[in-house]
Amino acid sequence: MNCLLCDLPLSQIPSWRGLFLNELPQTICIGCRKGFELIGGDVCRYCSRAGIDMCEECVQWEKTAYAGCITSGKCLFTYNKAMQDYIYQFKFLQDVVLARVFAPELHELLKRRKGTAVVPIPLHPERLKNRTFAQVEALLHEARIPFQTLLEKTEAVQGQKSREQRLTAERLFSWNGQPVPKRIVLVDDLYTTGTTMRHAAKVLKDAGAESVELLSLVRS
Repeated sequence: MNCLLCDLPLSQIPSWRGLFLNELPQTICIGCRKGFELIGGDVCRYCSRAGIDMCEECVQWEKTAYAGCITSGKCLFTYNKAMQDYIYQFKFLQDVVLARVFAPELHELLKRRKGTAVVPIPLHPERLKNRTFAQVEALLHEARIPFQTLLEKTEAVQGQKSREQRLTAERLFSWNGQPVPKRIVLVDDLYTTGTTMRHAAKVLKDAGAESVELLSLVRS
């Protein structure tokens, strides 16, 4: 097997854990793996921005109608050059096989969340036609994580808006009427201003969820 990013051969060493615990294999080489930067240290409790307990952006969100809609949040990686290249190839060049790259990390984080439903951020139907696949659902599928689809996207062009337009956007999602679990982990691929996640979380809270945690692969 070759690295999904640079195509160099991978040196896979079979292990007892891999055989008996059905662990997900690594799909990229050590060199490519080192290019991605995990977020660590002191970070914002909602969005993982480095340095403080709650960043100024999240402080401002907690002064709006979306206050309290998020219990906590976690982003895994920074949006460095390696991650920008990955996101571009995965989302915009429609390379769906790259959903496997971070499957081990997502599986490890989500596999033991008993009693908590995993809910992906959906794509608008028009955007889905262009992208050809729902990227967050693809990430969860490759991570072998069951998920529930509870949301429908009502706004198609969020990614083309300025930061100010995102922060003042009308509600971006609607509830699809399916039963809403009490505890939810809301999953997205890229956290930017928090608009997408908070709009989705508020819809789920209004529909009956008691707690909504956020998990994003990347923090831009």
